[in-house]
Amino acid sequence: MGDFDVFQNSGYTNKRNRKRTLIVDVSDSNADNHLGGGTEFKIDLFEPLVIDKHSEVYLDNFLSFNSNIGQTPATSAFLLKINEFNMNSNVASSANNGNIFNSLVIPNEHKSVTNNHSAVVHKGKKFNYVCDINPQKIHSISGKVTDLSGNPIFHGIHRANTYTYSLTGITSGNINRLILSGETFGGITGGAGAGAALNPAISGAFLATHLDTATTLHFSTNRPISNPEINANFRDGIGNIRFTGTGTGVNIVITNGVAGNNPNLHLVNEPGRFIAEFSIVSRE
Repeated sequence: MGDFDVFQNSGYTNKRNRKRTLIVDVSDSNADNHLGGGTEFKIDLFEPLVIDKHSEVYLDNFLSFNSNIGQTPATSAFLLKINEFNMNSNVASSANNGNIFNSLVIPNEHKSVTNNHSAVVHKGKKFNYVCDINPQKIHSISGKVTDLSGNPIFHGIHRANTYTYSLTGITSGNINRLILSGETFGGITGGAGAGAALNPAISGAFLATHLDTATTLHFSTNRPISNPEINANFRDGIGNIRFTGTGTGVNIVITNGVAGNNPNLHLVNEPGRFIAEFSIVSRE
């Protein structure tokens, strides 16, 4: 037998399959992985991933749920870092953007908030080279996903907001004014007499510009809205719904005081989530 390769794994050899698939599925329904904070995530593999030969890593697919829409230069792409992958991507940036260094850049194909609460497929081409990887055994995957500025790419730009909602089924013309993208609010009241506030207090921001004729409002909040609060505050005809304006000081009011005002009113929520599929191909 010939000399043993320095990087060869003596514990396991896979002679048949040159290609392995790794799927990384991160949802912030787990309180430890709030993607809206732009902080690191860490998840355990179902079973250890054994790399028995020097291999190349490629990104095959990347999809997201409730990511920010690509409406600014910073949100035009995702920056994905996987700590277990030795990404040696250099960068020359006229904006001196060091966030891109040693990151994988993925185009943001989420162009409209109408795609919230549904899957959006990103990535310019299949089989994107990521890095080389030496033989090893991996038990968990950790890393970070942000926008080009290093800010959260889920649930808006405010790190405290980690829940995305859509209030849909609003009758056109029942919103009292134009709402600007990024506009913040300091509370939500509604229900009988329009005086029932969500308890405890809630704050958030709108994720897009909405005309007064809009039939859906997209916003993120700093805490979840419970089922009892949905029944008390977001049913049609039980009282006007008010978002307390903090930027302009002018409240956003949805007319909802008479039964039948918004017969299809419905509050939708899904956690932020991304799924990345990698191919690991041994070099023989």
